[in-house]
Amino acid sequence: MTTLRNLTLAGVLGLGLMAGAGCTDTEHHEHHSSRDYDRHDTSRVIGDVERASGTSRSLPRDARMIEEVRGGRLNYTARDSGEVSLYDATARTVIWDGHVRDGDHVTVNPDKNRIEINGKEQADIDLKSNHRFELYTTDRSRRY
Repeated sequence: MTTLRNLTLAGVLGLGLMAGAGCTDTEHHEHHSSRDYDRHDTSRVIGDVERASGTSRSLPRDARMIEEVRGGRLNYTARDSGEVSLYDATARTVIWDGHVRDGDHVTVNPDKNRIEINGKEQADIDLKSNHRFELYTTDRSRRY
């Protein structure tokens, strides 16, 4: 009878751990710990937040934040070729990413729903002007 009780207890604990794993706040930590890009993502809306088509679900492992703003413009001039990612910190998701070359100028203007590289619009999505945005970069020159 003790063996059956121990097996039952182990099974219940195992199910509890599996159920609890799905309830953790991984999305919040995901943008900092990052996973590899998932370029097959075709979803465009998460909650009430739009994401540009083809945008990865998380930031690259080696991404570093270069700018953050709430209710204003982001401006960045690339120092190397690489990728930039716009993270909506309020919605906890990457909403756009793109490639830049050394000297490219990136502008994000949530009030006008504009994401531009060198003055050319990059995505036609609704940016929530009251959200907090973070711009990240990954320089190719730092990769192996």
